[in-house]
Amino acid sequence: MVRNLNIVITGTSKGLGYDLAKKFLIHNNLVWGCSRTKSKIKNVNYFHSRIDLTNKKQIKKWVIKIEKETKKKVDIFISNAAVYKRSLNALDNSSSIFKTIETNLISPILLTNLLSKSMIQNKFGMIILFSSVASILYDTGTSAYASSKSGLETFGKILKKELAIFNIKVFVFRLIYLQTSLSKKLSTRQIKDLKNKFKTDNFSSIEKIYNQINRIHKVKKKIIENIIFDKQND
Repeated sequence: MVRNLNIVITGTSKGLGYDLAKKFLIHNNLVWGCSRTKSKIKNVNYFHSRIDLTNKKQIKKWVIKIEKETKKKVDIFISNAAVYKRSLNALDNSSSIFKTIETNLISPILLTNLLSKSMIQNKFGMIILFSSVASILYDTGTSAYASSKSGLETFGKILKKELAIFNIKVFVFRLIYLQTSLSKKLSTRQIKDLKNKFKTDNFSSIEKIYNQINRIHKVKKKIIENIIFDKQND
């Protein structure tokens, strides 16, 4: 069980980020979270910041705050925040496209760049990036979102090689389906199509993801592949 560590999670106002933060706090971890809105988490070991992840100045200011409060000892960084809008590329607008790419891809890369520096100094750490099966389904209307997640997976694979010599683990979790505010935008037909394509009713859950994080934190061997949540990952 992950205990007594300094954990940074983006997108903790609701959904997966909120639930993971709550679970980590049960076991005496210190958690730094962020979102564009106020926090609903009331815990002395939780430290919330309201920031816009498309604003690099706010990101840098947040990281400086975290480094000061953790004394430059971040143990786990979980990149969870994401935005999703289903739209044909020709019908989308530039503001929406920029917001999707900046939130889902650029901000994780920038945060990793900043937070990994202290991990490198300490020669210890773990970075988790949340991707989606949208990156391999190529569904119409998901071009910006799927591209951001595909880019995130490529980033994770390269990052894993770059940081391995510093004893820093990097994992990409490719989620099939998880009931959150993002997934509520999927229709019943789209969910049924996912079940048929992956031949499973056993979709991701908060409990599965939390247990997987605890498992890989203890594993010493290098795991190269993405972690894909399906019926084989119970």
